[in-house]
Amino acid sequence: MRARRLVVIVALTAGALAAVGLGSRAAADSSPSPQPTTMPSSPPPVVGPPLIPNDPCTTLSAIVTRPTVTNSVCTVRPGHVLLETGFQSTAYAGSGTVAQAPQALLRLGTDLPGLEFDLQLPSYQHASLDGAGYSGITDGGLGLKYVLGASPKMSYGLQTAFTVPVGTSGFSAGGTVQNYAFNATLALGPIFALGTTQNVALASAGGRAFASYQPTLVLSAAVPSTTLSLFIEGAQFGNADGPSTATRTQLLGGLSLDPTSRFQVDLEYGYSPTVSTGKYRYVGVGLSYYR
Repeated sequence: MRARRLVVIVALTAGALAAVGLGSRAAADSSPSPQPTTMPSSPPPVVGPPLIPNDPCTTLSAIVTRPTVTNSVCTVRPGHVLLETGFQSTAYAGSGTVAQAPQALLRLGTDLPGLEFDLQLPSYQHASLDGAGYSGITDGGLGLKYVLGASPKMSYGLQTAFTVPVGTSGFSAGGTVQNYAFNATLALGPIFALGTTQNVALASAGGRAFASYQPTLVLSAAVPSTTLSLFIEGAQFGNADGPSTATRTQLLGGLSLDPTSRFQVDLEYGYSPTVSTGKYRYVGVGLSYYR
């Protein structure tokens, strides 16, 4: 059953990208949660004039990447900063709950248009599991994201991130985790958009190195004449608990809203039905600020 879910996600992703390659070699309108940015009801530009032809990265909704596992394609403009932060509470079936905040990601535009520098700040976690309470600090990380190309139909780019084991015992990965991702967004019209991140994470556990393939697929819809966007997403995490372990599936749904041209709020609900890696449900809320 898990194998079939992975095949479906990869097949849908490959089909969407292949269709774009046949119809147009120029790549697409991007919206990182991802939300279409070409519709007339989009909020006013907050990052200045377009930097490249058919630039899809001119609105806040196109740049913010949380709360989906799928990364946005668009990057922060030179001389600007974006802070994304949030709170999440996860309930594990028959075990307990884990709360985490502030999930802070600081994204900095560089002098090279299309390239940004990312700083993932450590978060505080409190776990109430099996009748006991535990608290600690998670790892932090560094990363880079770059937009390779864009067209009225599609945008695509590359991203890399490295976590640093600065967290406390029991909350840290215990070593550096490397992530290498390809991001893409396909505009299906003025309302709907399809996005994907194809990520490979390289880590180690117990002295053994292993890789985790993590494909995602997200469908978003921008509500006409508003700054509200809705999304549903499917993601998988190979070797979820270490070398030669099961693949975890996660489903996510939620919304984002831009109350002003510089603020975005989001609300989401996630669920994992995979028994072998521990079923869970979570709710989250976030805030993003662009300056």
